[in-house]
Amino acid sequence: MVPEISLTPQTVQRFASRFGDKVAVLHSALSDGERYDEWHRIRSGAARVVIGPRSAVFAPVRNLGLIVVDEEHDTSYKQDETPRYHARDVAVLRSSVEGAKVVLGSATPSLESWLNIERGKYDVSEMRERAGSGTLPAVSLVNMTEGEKGIFSRELVEAISLRLDRGEQTMLFLNRRGYSRSVVCGDCGYVMECPDCSMPYTYHRSDDCLRCHICGGWAERPAACPQCGSKDFSYTGIGTQRAEAALGKCFPRARILRMDADSTSRRHSHDDILGAFRRGEADVLVGTQMIAKGLDFPNVTLVGVLNADSSLNMPDFRAAERTYQLIAQVSGRAGRAELPGEVIIQSFDPSAPAIQFASRGDYSGFAEAELRDRKENFFPPYCRLATVNLRSKDLKLVSDWSAMYSKSLAKVKGLTVGEAMPGALEKAEGWYRWQIVLRAPSASVIVRSWRWIMAQRTPPKELRVVLDMDAFNLS
Repeated sequence: MVPEISLTPQTVQRFASRFGDKVAVLHSALSDGERYDEWHRIRSGAARVVIGPRSAVFAPVRNLGLIVVDEEHDTSYKQDETPRYHARDVAVLRSSVEGAKVVLGSATPSLESWLNIERGKYDVSEMRERAGSGTLPAVSLVNMTEGEKGIFSRELVEAISLRLDRGEQTMLFLNRRGYSRSVVCGDCGYVMECPDCSMPYTYHRSDDCLRCHICGGWAERPAACPQCGSKDFSYTGIGTQRAEAALGKCFPRARILRMDADSTSRRHSHDDILGAFRRGEADVLVGTQMIAKGLDFPNVTLVGVLNADSSLNMPDFRAAERTYQLIAQVSGRAGRAELPGEVIIQSFDPSAPAIQFASRGDYSGFAEAELRDRKENFFPPYCRLATVNLRSKDLKLVSDWSAMYSKSLAKVKGLTVGEAMPGALEKAEGWYRWQIVLRAPSASVIVRSWRWIMAQRTPPKELRVVLDMDAFNLS
Protein backbone atom coordinates (compact mmCIF):
# COMPACT_ATOMS: atom_id res chain seq x y z
CA MET A 1 0.00 0.00 0.00
CA VAL A 2 1.18 3.51 -0.89
CA PRO A 3 -0.38 6.79 0.31
CA GLU A 4 -0.50 8.60 -3.03
CA ILE A 5 -1.42 7.57 -6.56
CA SER A 6 1.71 9.45 -7.69
CA LEU A 7 3.85 6.83 -5.92
CA THR A 8 2.16 3.91 -7.68
CA PRO A 9 4.16 3.90 -10.98
CA GLN A 10 7.54 3.90 -9.20
CA THR A 11 6.45 1.07 -6.88
CA VAL A 12 4.89 -0.95 -9.69
CA GLN A 13 8.06 -0.65 -11.77
CA ARG A 14 10.17 -2.04 -8.93
CA PHE A 15 7.90 -4.98 -8.21
CA ALA A 16 7.14 -5.76 -11.87
CA SER A 17 10.89 -6.03 -12.57
CA ARG A 18 10.97 -8.90 -10.07
CA PHE A 19 7.51 -10.52 -10.30
CA GLY A 20 6.45 -9.66 -13.86
CA ASP A 21 2.75 -10.00 -14.70
CA LYS A 22 1.90 -11.29 -11.23
CA VAL A 23 1.62 -7.65 -10.09
CA ALA A 24 -1.80 -5.95 -10.07
CA VAL A 25 -2.60 -2.29 -9.53
CA LEU A 26 -5.73 -0.82 -7.92
CA HIS A 27 -6.45 2.91 -7.66
CA SER A 28 -9.14 5.44 -8.52
CA ALA A 29 -7.43 6.69 -11.69
CA LEU A 30 -8.14 3.38 -13.44
CA SER A 31 -11.12 3.16 -15.77
CA ASP A 32 -14.01 0.90 -14.75
CA GLY A 33 -12.84 -1.72 -17.24
CA GLU A 34 -9.25 -1.63 -15.99
CA ARG A 35 -10.40 -1.89 -12.38
CA TYR A 36 -12.65 -4.83 -13.28
CA ASP A 37 -9.80 -6.68 -15.01
CA GLU A 38 -7.37 -6.13 -12.14
CA TRP A 39 -9.93 -7.18 -9.53
CA HIS A 40 -10.56 -10.48 -11.29
CA ARG A 41 -6.84 -11.12 -11.84
CA ILE A 42 -6.39 -10.79 -8.09
CA ARG A 43 -9.44 -12.88 -7.20
CA SER A 44 -8.43 -15.69 -9.56
CA GLY A 45 -4.89 -15.79 -8.17
CA ALA A 46 -3.28 -14.75 -11.47
CA ALA A 47 -1.92 -11.69 -9.66
CA ARG A 48 -0.12 -12.43 -6.40
CA VAL A 49 1.09 -8.92 -5.56
CA VAL A 50 -1.30 -5.95 -5.27
CA ILE A 51 -0.17 -2.32 -5.21
CA GLY A 52 -2.35 0.69 -4.57
CA PRO A 53 -3.51 3.40 -2.16
CA ARG A 54 -5.91 2.93 0.76
CA SER A 55 -8.73 1.07 -1.05
CA ALA A 56 -6.24 -1.66 -2.02
CA VAL A 57 -6.48 -2.95 1.55
CA PHE A 58 -9.79 -4.58 0.53
CA ALA A 59 -8.32 -6.39 -2.50
CA PRO A 60 -9.65 -10.00 -2.77
CA VAL A 61 -6.24 -11.60 -2.20
CA ARG A 62 -6.39 -15.32 -1.38
CA ASN A 63 -3.92 -16.89 1.06
CA LEU A 64 -2.79 -13.46 2.16
CA GLY A 65 0.69 -13.62 3.68
CA LEU A 66 1.97 -10.04 3.94
CA ILE A 67 0.65 -6.46 4.00
CA VAL A 68 3.14 -3.61 3.71
CA VAL A 69 1.85 -0.13 4.53
CA ASP A 70 4.40 2.32 3.15
CA GLU A 71 4.50 5.76 4.81
CA GLU A 72 2.08 4.45 7.44
CA HIS A 73 1.89 7.88 9.11
CA ASP A 74 0.27 9.51 6.09
CA THR A 75 -3.14 11.07 6.71
CA SER A 76 -4.38 10.07 3.25
CA TYR A 77 -4.88 6.53 4.60
CA LYS A 78 -7.86 7.91 6.53
CA GLN A 79 -11.04 8.14 4.47
CA ASP A 80 -13.30 10.96 5.62
CA GLU A 81 -16.28 9.90 3.53
CA THR A 82 -18.59 6.92 3.95
CA PRO A 83 -17.42 4.24 4.47
CA ARG A 84 -15.08 5.88 7.00
CA TYR A 85 -11.97 3.85 7.82
CA HIS A 86 -8.24 4.12 8.33
CA ALA A 87 -6.45 1.80 5.90
CA ARG A 88 -3.52 1.27 8.25
CA ASP A 89 -5.82 0.09 11.03
CA VAL A 90 -7.77 -2.10 8.59
CA ALA A 91 -4.47 -3.62 7.44
CA VAL A 92 -3.52 -4.49 11.03
CA LEU A 93 -6.97 -6.00 11.66
CA ARG A 94 -7.01 -7.94 8.39
CA SER A 95 -3.56 -9.37 9.01
CA SER A 96 -4.74 -10.58 12.41
CA VAL A 97 -7.90 -12.16 11.01
CA GLU A 98 -6.12 -13.87 8.10
CA GLY A 99 -2.96 -14.83 9.95
CA ALA A 100 -0.75 -12.63 7.79
CA LYS A 101 2.19 -10.42 8.70
CA VAL A 102 1.93 -6.64 8.50
CA VAL A 103 4.83 -4.20 8.11
CA LEU A 104 4.25 -0.51 8.82
CA GLY A 105 7.01 1.49 7.17
CA SER A 106 7.92 5.11 7.82
CA ALA A 107 10.85 7.41 8.52
CA THR A 108 8.43 9.51 10.61
CA PRO A 109 5.99 7.08 12.27
CA SER A 110 2.63 8.26 13.51
CA LEU A 111 2.61 8.90 17.23
CA GLU A 112 -0.01 6.15 17.57
CA SER A 113 2.43 3.61 16.12
CA TRP A 114 5.34 5.02 18.11
CA LEU A 115 3.43 4.58 21.36
CA ASN A 116 2.54 1.02 20.33
CA ILE A 117 6.28 0.39 19.96
CA GLU A 118 7.00 1.83 23.41
CA ARG A 119 4.26 -0.30 24.92
CA GLY A 120 5.62 -3.44 23.25
CA LYS A 121 2.56 -3.96 21.07
CA TYR A 122 4.62 -3.60 17.88
CA ASP A 123 8.09 -4.94 17.18
CA VAL A 124 10.47 -2.40 15.70
CA SER A 125 13.22 -2.79 13.12
CA GLU A 126 15.30 0.32 12.47
CA MET A 127 17.32 1.18 9.37
CA ARG A 128 20.15 3.27 10.76
CA GLU A 129 21.68 3.90 7.33
CA ARG A 130 20.18 4.83 4.00
CA ALA A 131 19.66 2.06 1.49
CA GLY A 132 22.29 2.04 -1.23
CA SER A 133 25.13 4.53 -1.19
CA GLY A 134 23.23 7.65 -0.14
CA THR A 135 24.04 9.72 2.95
CA LEU A 136 21.80 12.01 4.94
CA PRO A 137 21.70 15.55 3.51
CA ALA A 138 23.04 18.65 5.22
CA VAL A 139 20.15 20.78 6.53
CA SER A 140 20.09 24.53 7.11
CA LEU A 141 17.35 26.87 8.39
CA VAL A 142 16.74 30.30 6.91
CA ASN A 143 14.83 32.90 8.95
CA MET A 144 12.59 34.68 6.42
CA THR A 145 11.85 37.55 8.84
CA GLU A 146 15.42 38.76 8.43
CA GLY A 147 17.09 40.28 5.39
CA GLU A 148 15.38 40.74 2.04
CA LYS A 149 11.74 39.71 1.70
CA GLY A 150 10.82 37.50 -1.23
CA ILE A 151 9.79 34.01 -2.27
CA PHE A 152 13.33 32.68 -2.34
CA SER A 153 16.08 33.46 0.13
CA ARG A 154 19.54 34.42 -1.07
CA GLU A 155 20.85 31.09 0.24
CA LEU A 156 18.32 29.12 -1.77
CA VAL A 157 18.92 31.09 -4.98
CA GLU A 158 22.67 30.50 -4.73
CA ALA A 159 22.15 26.80 -4.04
CA ILE A 160 19.83 26.39 -7.07
CA SER A 161 22.32 28.24 -9.27
CA LEU A 162 25.08 25.88 -8.14
CA ARG A 163 22.98 22.81 -9.06
CA LEU A 164 22.19 24.23 -12.49
CA ASP A 165 25.90 24.73 -13.12
CA ARG A 166 26.63 21.15 -12.06
CA GLY A 167 23.78 19.60 -14.06
CA GLU A 168 22.12 18.38 -10.88
CA GLN A 169 18.42 18.59 -10.02
CA THR A 170 16.40 20.51 -7.44
CA MET A 171 13.01 19.94 -5.81
CA LEU A 172 11.06 22.82 -4.26
CA PHE A 173 8.22 22.02 -1.88
CA LEU A 174 5.33 24.41 -1.24
CA ASN A 175 2.11 22.96 0.13
CA ARG A 176 -0.25 25.38 -1.60
CA ARG A 177 -1.29 25.31 -5.23
CA GLY A 178 -2.36 28.23 -7.41
CA TYR A 179 -0.65 31.57 -7.95
CA SER A 180 -1.82 33.62 -4.97
CA ARG A 181 -3.96 32.44 -2.06
CA SER A 182 -6.16 35.56 -2.03
CA VAL A 183 -6.98 38.70 -3.99
CA VAL A 184 -7.42 41.82 -1.83
CA CYS A 185 -8.56 45.32 -2.74
CA GLY A 186 -5.73 47.72 -1.92
CA ASP A 187 -8.15 50.55 -1.00
CA CYS A 188 -10.97 49.02 1.07
CA GLY A 189 -9.46 45.63 1.98
CA TYR A 190 -12.28 43.62 0.38
CA VAL A 191 -11.29 39.96 -0.15
CA MET A 192 -12.68 38.04 -3.12
CA GLU A 193 -14.48 35.03 -1.63
CA CYS A 194 -16.36 32.06 -3.04
CA PRO A 195 -20.10 32.67 -2.49
CA ASP A 196 -20.68 29.02 -1.60
CA CYS A 197 -17.69 28.53 0.73
CA SER A 198 -16.20 30.60 3.55
CA MET A 199 -12.91 30.59 1.70
CA PRO A 200 -11.07 33.28 -0.30
CA TYR A 201 -10.66 32.59 -3.97
CA THR A 202 -7.18 31.55 -5.08
CA TYR A 203 -5.88 33.34 -8.15
CA HIS A 204 -4.67 30.98 -10.90
CA ARG A 205 -2.46 32.76 -13.36
CA SER A 206 -2.38 29.92 -15.89
CA ASP A 207 -6.01 30.55 -16.87
CA ASP A 208 -6.31 34.06 -15.36
CA CYS A 209 -9.24 33.29 -13.10
CA LEU A 210 -10.23 32.93 -9.45
CA ARG A 211 -10.79 29.38 -8.22
CA CYS A 212 -12.21 27.89 -5.04
CA HIS A 213 -10.15 24.94 -3.81
CA ILE A 214 -13.11 23.61 -1.82
CA CYS A 215 -16.03 23.36 -4.26
CA GLY A 216 -14.08 23.79 -7.50
CA GLY A 217 -16.08 26.88 -8.48
CA TRP A 218 -14.46 29.73 -10.36
CA ALA A 219 -14.99 33.38 -11.29
CA GLU A 220 -13.41 35.81 -13.70
CA ARG A 221 -10.75 38.11 -12.30
CA PRO A 222 -12.62 41.37 -11.64
CA ALA A 223 -11.62 44.55 -13.43
CA ALA A 224 -12.58 46.57 -10.34
CA CYS A 225 -13.43 45.95 -6.69
CA PRO A 226 -17.15 45.07 -6.41
CA GLN A 227 -17.31 47.00 -3.12
CA CYS A 228 -15.55 50.30 -3.80
CA GLY A 229 -14.74 50.23 -7.52
CA SER A 230 -10.98 50.48 -7.03
CA LYS A 231 -8.70 48.83 -9.55
CA ASP A 232 -5.85 48.50 -7.06
CA PHE A 233 -5.55 44.79 -6.21
CA SER A 234 -2.87 42.97 -4.26
CA TYR A 235 -2.19 39.25 -4.58
CA THR A 236 -1.21 37.93 -1.17
CA GLY A 237 0.53 34.68 -0.35
CA ILE A 238 2.24 32.32 -2.76
CA GLY A 239 1.26 29.10 -4.43
CA THR A 240 3.10 26.70 -6.70
CA GLN A 241 2.21 28.67 -9.85
CA ARG A 242 3.70 31.86 -8.41
CA ALA A 243 6.79 30.01 -7.23
CA GLU A 244 7.18 28.52 -10.73
CA ALA A 245 6.84 31.96 -12.35
CA ALA A 246 9.34 33.56 -9.95
CA LEU A 247 11.78 30.72 -10.52
CA GLY A 248 11.52 31.26 -14.27
CA LYS A 249 12.45 34.92 -13.83
CA CYS A 250 15.42 34.09 -11.61
CA PHE A 251 16.68 31.33 -13.89
CA PRO A 252 15.41 31.93 -17.46
CA ARG A 253 17.28 28.94 -18.88
CA ALA A 254 16.15 26.46 -16.21
CA ARG A 255 13.76 23.74 -17.26
CA ILE A 256 10.95 23.75 -14.70
CA LEU A 257 8.15 21.28 -14.00
CA ARG A 258 5.24 21.81 -11.61
CA MET A 259 3.35 19.03 -9.87
CA ASP A 260 0.12 19.80 -8.04
CA ALA A 261 -3.60 19.08 -8.32
CA ASP A 262 -3.88 21.48 -11.28
CA SER A 263 -1.03 20.04 -13.34
CA THR A 264 -2.05 16.40 -12.71
CA SER A 265 -5.73 16.60 -13.66
CA ARG A 266 -5.16 14.75 -16.94
CA ARG A 267 -4.99 10.99 -17.01
CA HIS A 268 -1.43 9.63 -16.73
CA SER A 269 -0.17 13.14 -15.89
CA HIS A 270 1.49 11.84 -12.69
CA ASP A 271 3.52 9.37 -14.75
CA ASP A 272 4.35 11.95 -17.42
CA ILE A 273 5.67 14.59 -15.01
CA LEU A 274 7.65 12.24 -12.79
CA GLY A 275 8.95 10.31 -15.81
CA ALA A 276 10.21 13.47 -17.47
CA PHE A 277 11.95 14.58 -14.28
CA ARG A 278 13.50 11.14 -13.77
CA ARG A 279 14.86 11.21 -17.35
CA GLY A 280 16.54 14.54 -16.66
CA GLU A 281 14.27 16.58 -18.92
CA ALA A 282 13.85 19.22 -16.22
CA ASP A 283 16.21 20.89 -13.77
CA VAL A 284 13.68 21.88 -11.09
CA LEU A 285 10.47 20.24 -9.87
CA VAL A 286 8.10 22.52 -7.93
CA GLY A 287 5.28 20.76 -6.13
CA THR A 288 2.91 20.28 -3.23
CA GLN A 289 2.87 17.28 -0.89
CA MET A 290 2.62 15.08 -4.00
CA ILE A 291 6.42 15.31 -4.21
CA ALA A 292 7.10 15.13 -0.47
CA LYS A 293 7.38 11.41 0.08
CA GLY A 294 8.58 8.15 -1.37
CA LEU A 295 10.02 9.48 -4.64
CA ASP A 296 13.56 8.45 -5.55
CA PHE A 297 15.54 10.62 -7.98
CA PRO A 298 19.32 9.92 -7.85
CA ASN A 299 20.27 13.27 -9.40
CA VAL A 300 18.35 15.42 -6.88
CA THR A 301 20.92 17.05 -4.61
CA LEU A 302 18.94 20.05 -3.37
CA VAL A 303 15.54 20.32 -1.70
CA GLY A 304 14.06 23.69 -0.80
CA VAL A 305 11.15 23.91 1.63
CA LEU A 306 9.15 27.14 1.20
CA ASN A 307 6.91 28.44 4.02
CA ALA A 308 7.82 25.50 6.23
CA ASP A 309 5.71 26.73 9.13
CA SER A 310 2.44 27.32 7.25
CA SER A 311 0.89 24.08 8.51
CA LEU A 312 1.70 25.00 12.14
CA ASN A 313 -1.13 27.54 12.10
CA MET A 314 -3.85 24.99 11.46
CA PRO A 315 -6.44 24.65 14.29
CA ASP A 316 -5.54 21.01 14.92
CA PHE A 317 -3.68 19.29 17.76
CA ARG A 318 -1.77 17.30 15.11
CA ALA A 319 -0.36 20.45 13.44
CA ALA A 320 3.13 20.01 14.91
CA GLU A 321 3.23 16.31 14.00
CA ARG A 322 2.18 16.97 10.42
CA THR A 323 4.69 19.81 10.07
CA TYR A 324 7.54 17.62 11.31
CA GLN A 325 6.53 14.78 9.00
CA LEU A 326 6.22 16.96 5.89
CA ILE A 327 9.59 18.64 6.42
CA ALA A 328 11.36 15.38 7.25
CA GLN A 329 9.79 13.51 4.36
CA VAL A 330 10.54 16.08 1.67
CA SER A 331 14.06 16.52 3.06
CA GLY A 332 14.59 12.83 2.42
CA ARG A 333 14.37 13.39 -1.35
CA ALA A 334 17.88 14.91 -1.43
CA GLY A 335 21.12 12.99 -1.77
CA ARG A 336 19.66 9.52 -2.26
CA ALA A 337 22.55 8.25 -4.41
CA GLU A 338 26.29 8.92 -4.64
CA LEU A 339 25.96 12.71 -4.85
CA PRO A 340 25.67 14.49 -1.46
CA GLY A 341 22.42 16.29 -0.71
CA GLU A 342 21.45 19.62 0.82
CA VAL A 343 18.16 20.84 2.30
CA ILE A 344 17.28 24.52 2.83
CA ILE A 345 14.24 25.17 5.01
CA GLN A 346 12.72 28.65 4.77
CA SER A 347 10.63 29.60 7.78
CA PHE A 348 9.04 32.65 9.40
CA ASP A 349 9.16 30.85 12.76
CA PRO A 350 12.36 28.79 12.75
CA SER A 351 12.32 28.49 16.55
CA ALA A 352 9.14 26.37 16.49
CA PRO A 353 9.96 22.99 18.12
CA ALA A 354 8.61 20.93 15.20
CA ILE A 355 10.86 22.80 12.74
CA GLN A 356 13.87 22.61 15.03
CA PHE A 357 13.48 18.86 15.58
CA ALA A 358 12.89 18.28 11.84
CA SER A 359 15.99 20.26 10.85
CA ARG A 360 18.07 18.03 13.16
CA GLY A 361 16.33 14.82 12.07
CA ASP A 362 15.57 14.11 15.72
CA TYR A 363 12.35 12.12 15.54
CA SER A 364 12.69 10.47 18.95
CA GLY A 365 13.18 13.87 20.60
CA PHE A 366 10.14 15.27 18.81
CA ALA A 367 8.01 12.22 19.67
CA GLU A 368 8.99 12.38 23.34
CA ALA A 369 8.06 16.06 23.64
CA GLU A 370 4.86 15.76 21.62
CA LEU A 371 3.65 12.64 23.44
CA ARG A 372 4.26 14.34 26.78
CA ASP A 373 2.10 17.26 25.66
CA ARG A 374 -0.63 14.96 24.29
CA LYS A 375 -0.77 12.99 27.53
CA GLU A 376 -1.07 16.11 29.67
CA ASN A 377 -3.92 17.42 27.53
CA PHE A 378 -5.69 14.07 26.99
CA PHE A 379 -5.34 13.81 23.24
CA PRO A 380 -4.65 10.77 21.02
CA PRO A 381 -2.89 8.42 21.28
CA TYR A 382 -3.82 8.60 24.99
CA CYS A 383 -7.54 8.65 24.26
CA ARG A 384 -9.97 7.91 21.45
CA LEU A 385 -11.24 10.92 19.59
CA ALA A 386 -14.28 11.33 17.39
CA THR A 387 -16.03 14.27 15.79
CA VAL A 388 -19.74 14.86 15.38
CA ASN A 389 -20.03 16.66 12.05
CA LEU A 390 -23.25 18.55 11.38
CA ARG A 391 -24.10 20.16 8.05
CA SER A 392 -27.09 22.11 6.81
CA LYS A 393 -27.93 24.91 4.41
CA ASP A 394 -29.79 26.55 7.29
CA LEU A 395 -27.32 28.24 9.65
CA LYS A 396 -29.75 28.50 12.59
CA LEU A 397 -30.76 24.85 12.28
CA VAL A 398 -27.19 23.54 12.35
CA SER A 399 -26.09 25.86 15.17
CA ASP A 400 -29.12 25.05 17.37
CA TRP A 401 -28.81 21.28 16.94
CA SER A 402 -25.05 21.40 17.47
CA ALA A 403 -25.54 23.24 20.78
CA MET A 404 -28.25 20.78 21.83
CA TYR A 405 -26.08 17.73 21.07
CA SER A 406 -23.08 19.23 22.82
CA LYS A 407 -25.09 20.05 25.97
CA SER A 408 -26.69 16.57 26.08
CA LEU A 409 -23.42 14.69 25.49
CA ALA A 410 -21.67 16.72 28.22
CA LYS A 411 -23.86 14.93 30.77
CA VAL A 412 -22.34 11.52 29.92
CA LYS A 413 -19.85 10.28 32.50
CA GLY A 414 -16.37 9.56 31.13
CA LEU A 415 -16.91 11.60 27.97
CA THR A 416 -15.00 14.85 27.34
CA VAL A 417 -17.12 17.03 25.08
CA GLY A 418 -15.91 20.10 23.25
CA GLU A 419 -18.11 23.10 22.70
CA ALA A 420 -20.14 23.07 19.49
CA MET A 421 -18.22 25.27 17.07
CA PRO A 422 -18.30 26.24 13.40
CA GLY A 423 -15.68 24.33 11.46
CA ALA A 424 -12.42 26.02 10.50
CA LEU A 425 -14.06 26.05 7.08
CA GLU A 426 -17.49 27.20 8.24
CA LYS A 427 -19.21 26.96 4.86
CA ALA A 428 -18.45 24.65 1.94
CA GLU A 429 -20.43 24.18 -1.27
CA GLY A 430 -23.37 26.05 0.27
CA TRP A 431 -23.46 23.90 3.44
CA TYR A 432 -22.78 25.34 6.89
CA ARG A 433 -20.45 23.04 8.86
CA TRP A 434 -20.35 22.67 12.64
CA GLN A 435 -18.39 20.23 14.71
CA ILE A 436 -18.26 18.74 18.21
CA VAL A 437 -15.08 16.99 19.36
CA LEU A 438 -15.53 13.98 21.67
CA ARG A 439 -12.77 12.29 23.68
CA ALA A 440 -12.94 9.23 25.90
CA PRO A 441 -10.68 6.47 27.25
CA SER A 442 -12.26 3.95 24.84
CA ALA A 443 -14.22 3.93 21.59
CA SER A 444 -17.09 2.06 23.26
CA VAL A 445 -17.82 5.05 25.52
CA ILE A 446 -18.15 7.32 22.48
CA VAL A 447 -20.23 4.88 20.43
CA ARG A 448 -22.64 4.09 23.30
CA SER A 449 -23.07 7.79 24.06
CA TRP A 450 -23.75 8.61 20.44
CA ARG A 451 -26.30 5.82 20.03
CA TRP A 452 -28.05 7.03 23.16
CA ILE A 453 -28.27 10.64 21.99
CA MET A 454 -29.46 9.68 18.48
CA ALA A 455 -32.19 7.52 20.01
CA GLN A 456 -33.35 10.54 22.00
CA ARG A 457 -33.26 13.15 19.24
CA THR A 458 -33.41 12.13 15.60
CA PRO A 459 -32.22 15.03 13.40
CA PRO A 460 -34.52 16.51 10.74
CA LYS A 461 -33.93 15.59 7.12
CA GLU A 462 -32.52 19.08 6.44
CA LEU A 463 -29.62 18.31 8.76
CA ARG A 464 -26.81 15.88 8.02
CA VAL A 465 -25.18 14.41 11.11
CA VAL A 466 -22.20 12.02 11.03
CA LEU A 467 -19.99 10.53 13.73
CA ASP A 468 -16.39 10.15 12.54
CA MET A 469 -14.44 7.85 14.88
CA ASP A 470 -10.69 8.48 15.09
CA ALA A 471 -11.19 11.62 13.03
CA PHE A 472 -8.23 13.29 11.34
CA ASN A 473 -10.05 16.25 9.88
CA LEU A 474 -10.78 18.75 12.65
CA SER A 475 -12.08 21.43 10.32
